[in-house]
Amino acid sequence: MRTTLSAAAALVAFAALVTPPLTQPVSAATAQAPPAKKTSREISPLSPQQREQAALRRQAVDGVLSPDAAAAKARTGRSVKVGHRYVELAQERKDQIFVVLAEFGDKVDNETKIDGQIKYGGQPGPRHNAIPDPRGTDDNHTLWRPDFNRASYAKSYFATGGNSLRDYYRLQSSGRYDIDGYVSDWVRVPYNEARYGSDRCAPEEGGICWNNWDLVRDSANAWYDAEKAKGKTAEQIRAELAKYDVWDRYDYDNDGDFDEPDGYLDHYQVVHAGVDETWGGGAQGADAVWAHRYFAYWPERGQTGPDGNRNGGTQIGDTGIWIGDYLTAGENSGVGLTAHEYGHDLGLPDLYSGAGDNAVNFWSLMSSGSYLSSRTGPLGEYAGDLDAWSKLQLGWLSYDRARAATPSTHTLGVGSYNTRDPQALVVDLPPREISTPLGRPYQGEWQWWSGKGDNLEQTLTRQIDLGRATEATLKAHAAYAIEQGYDYLYAEVSRDGASWTPVGQPLTGQSDWRELSYDLSPYAGAKIWFRFRYSTDSNTSESGFRVDGIEVPGVFADDVEQGEGEWTAVGFARSGEVGVQRFSRAYLAENRRYTGYNAYLRTGPYNFGWTGSQRVEHYPYQQGVLIWLWDAWYGDNTTRNHPGEGMILPVDARPEPLRWTSGTAAGARLQVFDAPFGTERTDRLRLHSAGVPAVFPARPGIPVFDDRRGVYWNPDLPELGVKVPDTGTRISVLRDGERATVRVSGS
Repeated sequence: MRTTLSAAAALVAFAALVTPPLTQPVSAATAQAPPAKKTSREISPLSPQQREQAALRRQAVDGVLSPDAAAAKARTGRSVKVGHRYVELAQERKDQIFVVLAEFGDKVDNETKIDGQIKYGGQPGPRHNAIPDPRGTDDNHTLWRPDFNRASYAKSYFATGGNSLRDYYRLQSSGRYDIDGYVSDWVRVPYNEARYGSDRCAPEEGGICWNNWDLVRDSANAWYDAEKAKGKTAEQIRAELAKYDVWDRYDYDNDGDFDEPDGYLDHYQVVHAGVDETWGGGAQGADAVWAHRYFAYWPERGQTGPDGNRNGGTQIGDTGIWIGDYLTAGENSGVGLTAHEYGHDLGLPDLYSGAGDNAVNFWSLMSSGSYLSSRTGPLGEYAGDLDAWSKLQLGWLSYDRARAATPSTHTLGVGSYNTRDPQALVVDLPPREISTPLGRPYQGEWQWWSGKGDNLEQTLTRQIDLGRATEATLKAHAAYAIEQGYDYLYAEVSRDGASWTPVGQPLTGQSDWRELSYDLSPYAGAKIWFRFRYSTDSNTSESGFRVDGIEVPGVFADDVEQGEGEWTAVGFARSGEVGVQRFSRAYLAENRRYTGYNAYLRTGPYNFGWTGSQRVEHYPYQQGVLIWLWDAWYGDNTTRNHPGEGMILPVDARPEPLRWTSGTAAGARLQVFDAPFGTERTDRLRLHSAGVPAVFPARPGIPVFDDRRGVYWNPDLPELGVKVPDTGTRISVLRDGERATVRVSGS
């Protein structure tokens, strides 16, 4: 059965978007260094708001893999209810983006210190249009223009009929999603770039230093001041900004209506002068700002923000309109990197590895697919397609369903956009089952358990009526094994079910059964929501949090023996002495052809083949049916921590290492260039390593994937291969082309 996660029908008549060839870049390519890969500390961080939303979305999207047809159908609308909260799944609308161009000032902070060292420092600036002209050097890949002016950004963001962020997302969504917006003139913030981009920050700041938030604040206020200098009143400016606040991203009032203002700009972006640190940072180096998406000043959640929605952030002048979610990009980042960060803004995670490598690379925008180009153009000028899994998360994928080891035949259209045929095939697999010894409940046979895992944001919530109380205390018994100093259990209270205030101290570390006590007297006389929230980081999870015997004397008592009762569990579960978690798994097969933005897989993948040189050479990723393993047990693709396994990884049809003339294994990006299955021969490649040429011969097609007989993980490249489960499933490519035929059967 053909399905979309979206409520809207797939757009078959899509010629207006896909027929004209995408224009080629006309400027020469130039850059100081190849794109840097963020470390695990720098991988795109999530604020608590973003983590909670991601957890709700994971639970809702997991229904796509449910064998229960009714459960899957319930998740095909634009939004669904998970517990007492709503989450938006299908991104079907036209969004407005507010872009401010910001260059840096002359003020330098040499006074602030961290660990006895100057935290910021650096040199004044840079101003815009100060990136060196790479023409006449061996740098053939850096994006450069003589004038990065307002008009050039308006074109790269919002133009139609060419290469722009707007055209990219219209095509990825097959017309379901569109953008428009505003780009400012260049404004100047007070400080130099180091003051905002310094990587020297406190451990609690995580992946992106919080001084980046000051760039959001100062750029917005510099824009506001510039508008005032033009003679506009605060009310006129506010009326203009209100056009960019029409979407309630987090459903702050918990009414399920996302099409309403929430007091925050829907999409705020800062394009800063100079080279982004993703590309080495140019003259500023490690003091440059990383391209990233985040939520500004989120620790002030509950204290600052618009009236009625104090979610943190920074106010624009005195307009009463705030910025929370934002993203940044460099002056010459290109459409590719901006599209990648905007994918985060829509809720997509990074698919690259937080440390080391994995097999995704150029196969997805959410990995290295943000760095593609024409054959002679600058890296990052073009974006590659989103992978099928990412489109599924956004409600943009048209797909067929199949069952493991069960015969069925399917025709797949191209993965780039909707046609009369589905873009992908989802093959349902038996779930992964994980058992965790917990110990006996405090009383009886049952206890609530948080679950165990990385990147968790689990909640156990109920409403408590304190209308007749003059004082109140919630008491419970808890036992826990929580990674000390990294993972936490929070108790929180809300008057509206949307904005939460912590009560008591967060729990971390180890404890056998102990009594917990939370004073709810400040809420006496009101009806409130109470929840336990279990939050874990990206690695080293322990067995988690258990709670039993929960009561507010005189109001309610729950021994967990009679079922879930009035509790709403997102990730929590009633358990006995052993906790059992089941995680959905599936294969996703998509037909990757040189169509749409996927055409830049033919020209964009690159290799730095000469020592000490900025010259790149290009090679093609291959066409065919790309098969991914989706495993909901994992929350990331950092295969260094779990070799051969991850959240969503492409299976390489040819896992044996490709080697340079010296015998050294080639890098990860090259290793997986021929990952797809199919009947067609691969291309012959001639590339260089340290100036020494190497030839990789053409090889026959591999039309059959078999998870029982095949081996797709190689210990010589432990971070790249995939350890597929043995489900006795075979996927055979019977016909290649823009209408491919695949057959699912038993091994």
